[in-house]
Order: sequence, then C-alpha cells, then structure tokens
Amino acid sequence: MTLPSTGALPGERRGYVAFGAGQLHYREQGEGPAIILVHQAPWASIQYRRVMPLLAAAGYRAIAPDLPGHGMSDPLADPTIEGFAAILPPLLDGLGIDHAILIGQHGGALVAGRMAAEYPDRALALAMDNAPLYTAERRAQRLAAIDDSQRVAPDGSHLTDRWSLVRRVADPDWSDETLHVSVLTYFANGPTREHGHHAAARYDFTADLGRIACPTLVIAGRTDPVYPSGRALIDRRPEWEYAELSGGAGVLLDHAATWCATLFPFVDTHVGYQRKT
Repeated sequence: MTLPSTGALPGERRGYVAFGAGQLHYREQGEGPAIILVHQAPWASIQYRRVMPLLAAAGYRAIAPDLPGHGMSDPLADPTIEGFAAILPPLLDGLGIDHAILIGQHGGALVAGRMAAEYPDRALALAMDNAPLYTAERRAQRLAAIDDSQRVAPDGSHLTDRWSLVRRVADPDWSDETLHVSVLTYFANGPTREHGHHAAARYDFTADLGRIACPTLVIAGRTDPVYPSGRALIDRRPEWEYAELSGGAGVLLDHAATWCATLFPFVDTHVGYQRKT
C-alpha cells in the first residue's frame, strides 16, 4: 500500500500565530475568500490535505489550523470547545482576515459552530460535517466511555493495537491512508491523554444553536456514528441547509472531490463569489 507523506503539499504555506501564552500552527493554500477548516479530534490539520488543493484551485484561501494540543500547536491549560473556538479570532487577526467561512468536522464542527455563535461578525457562513448533538445523558456516557490512553509500548505494539482498534470501530470503507493518518495523529498528541474528545463530550451545543446567525449547512454521513445528529440539528434550525454523504470521517481524505462538490454550491452562494472552474 502507498501511504502519504506528512510533509507540505505543493504550494502550501505554514506558519504560527500567537494565542495567550502559546502558538497556533496552521497550513494554508490558495488565494481568495478565506475558509477556515477545523479538524476533528484527535486528528490535526493534515486531515484536510486532500481537500485544501481543491479549494485553492477553485479560488479560495484554505486555512487549516492545528487546534491547541493537536499537531504542532501548543495546548490549552483547560481544553474546552469554548477555548478552542476562542483561538480562531487571533488566527484571523494574525492572517489579516476580517471574516471567513467556517467549516468543521465532528468536534471541529462544534468548534466552528461555537465560533459562529460567539463571534458572529467574523463568520460569513458555517458548514458543520457530522457535528454531534448530544443530550446531557449521552454526553455523560461519552465521557465515561473515552479511552484516551496514549502509552507507548517498548515493542511498538501500541501502533498495531491502535490500528486494529480503529479498523474495527471506524467506517469499514476507510482507506489505509485515512487509518494511517488517524493513528499517527492520535499518538502525536501524547504522551498522557488526548483532550479533544473530552472537550467535545463536555460541551452542550444546544446552548449555542439559537445564537448562530450566519447561513449554515449541515452535512450528515450515512455511515457515521453521529449521523442522526444531522436531522436533529435541522429539527432545531429548519432554515438551515442539509446534505447527506456516504461515509463518515474518512470522506475528507478518501472522497475529497465528492465532499467539495457538496460544499461548493453552499459557499459560492453565501459569499457571493464566482469561483474558478
């Protein structure tokens, strides 16, 4: 099998912006209206490596940060969805951007949604890919069930154990590339625990749903464990747009063109932009 390099893509730019006492790492490609791409936990900006060239080719400026404590970004003292969202305005400021389209997947969708709710003047539009909408009971169950051990075995078996676990519980159509990236990014966040899943499970998204004022697209993956949340979000906000895709988290790497084709009509319309063809 051929697995991807984790290095920079052709035409990719990388940098850091300051937030509080830390530094936030980001990668970007292209020029034009800004799109902020927020990854899920425990991944990093590399999750968008197949999507970013397509957005750049279409005339957008695609920017994917590593959330604090992920990839090459410094951690927060108290990792929360609210705290993750609060670092996005400094990212925009550091890059000279007034407002942007916000896009996130899973926990990253919660971060993007919180950003749109808390900083409405910075959000042109919002797209949430499989954002979980949990009851208080379900959040408590999620917190109790999280196994975030990142202990490293002397014989390297932690890598094969994680590979087997993800292959067993993730979408069955995940490619080896997607599985490879998920395992590497999981252990890159160590060495003691991964904070993103805890932050997502503690966050009550229902409290912010009514505050999101920008045009919003909900994407639901038919084989994703949080697929029912898509319809639940539309029930709460029936004026929002809705789309379904096959697959779940792996779509960004395995079916990037399909994902972008779903996204383009929404972002083109709501930024008033005639993208490149």
